[in-house]
Amino acid sequence: MVSAGARHVVARVCGAEAAEAVLALLDQAIQAISAFETAPNEWRIDAYPQAPVLSPELSARLALAAAAAGGTLIDIVEENLADRDWLGENQLAFPPLRIGRFFVYGSHHQGGVPAGVIGIALDAATAFGTGEHPSTRGCLAALELLARRRPIRHPLDIGTGTGILAIAAAKLLHRPVRASDIDAGSVAVARHNVARNHVAKLVRIERSSGYRGRLLRRRGYDLILANILARPLALMAADLARYLVPGGYAVLSGLLARQEPIVLAPHRSLGLVLKRRIIIDGWSTLVLRAGPGR
Repeated sequence: MVSAGARHVVARVCGAEAAEAVLALLDQAIQAISAFETAPNEWRIDAYPQAPVLSPELSARLALAAAAAGGTLIDIVEENLADRDWLGENQLAFPPLRIGRFFVYGSHHQGGVPAGVIGIALDAATAFGTGEHPSTRGCLAALELLARRRPIRHPLDIGTGTGILAIAAAKLLHRPVRASDIDAGSVAVARHNVARNHVAKLVRIERSSGYRGRLLRRRGYDLILANILARPLALMAADLARYLVPGGYAVLSGLLARQEPIVLAPHRSLGLVLKRRIIIDGWSTLVLRAGPGR
């Protein structure tokens, strides 16, 4: 599979909150996008539009957004990509992963699933959300830990991406799972992966912003998984508190260790208590519990 005529936008941003602001703006125009910290307080954002997207006006908006968030847009460039075998490269970059009881593998994997583990098959053409990132590994570890300690009957996955956490929850818990994502492309990918893993009868996914979806309106979730970014997690704290039952758990990830106060403060003000943190390569996964008197 060779991609012709694709573009590549690369932005370097100083400041985690500034990177979130730039990412949010670019995400409105480009579906394939990712962000990684390359140095202390410096981020690289990669986006792959199908047509030229960068203009002086957009560059100015991005610089202003970064400045308003207390950071700096160091530079941003757009270039043509030479024709490349993206699928082949992706397969090489996505070897099977053993994460606790889970075995995550791509469609190119020929070795089968080891005995005694839970296999999760993901399309190798979708690199983000394949379990490689520390935030995803942290969420899978937290899910496995909580499943050993208590029965979970009503799990919810916010910002499902490839659907990896929803699939993991369905296979581990054998319970119906509801999930959502704001991006239509991610919803399509997640539904594809759900079907590949034969859990379509358990997992229902819809496109929605946060908790606003029609399928999610029922309240009473005893586990909420949200692997997104620090600022959206903080902004959705009140919604999470409304939908989580007393004594229920929330697993929040997609934040750096130094961003924990941004996420914890609004949740603590709503009666949620930090029970555990999992830190992998500087990325935090927070396990919170809703108090019984909330």
